[in-house]
Amino acid sequence: MKAVLVLAAMFSLSVMLMALNGCSTDQPGATTTLGDYTTNVAAAPDKVTDAANKACDDLKFQNINAAGTKVDGKVTAKTAQGDDVMINITQAGNDVSKVTVRVGATGDQAISKQIVDRINAHLSWF
Repeated sequence: MKAVLVLAAMFSLSVMLMALNGCSTDQPGATTTLGDYTTNVAAAPDKVTDAANKACDDLKFQNINAAGTKVDGKVTAKTAQGDDVMINITQAGNDVSKVTVRVGATGDQAISKQIVDRINAHLSWF
């Protein structure tokens, strides 16, 4: 009986550690953790915020709101189905920003990757 409890505890711990560690994606350096798609982008947070705003406009999201500074930024929007889109940008170094995208309550990796791809495309114009 104790052996079963120990095995169950070890299994639970390993599942929790995997969730905290994140799952890798097909994009190098990007991870998905509990629905949040996170990657680094080679630009300052204010430029990434502008690019994220344009990316949301490209994808025809609704109710787009963007605010950013030299150290952080945030863009919110809604999909046509009414899912919330939240893009958080924080400074991760000189001209490097950490971008975290969440689409809907549980996250949508495909749409999140599409948003990051559009952000990178807009940054190539700066």
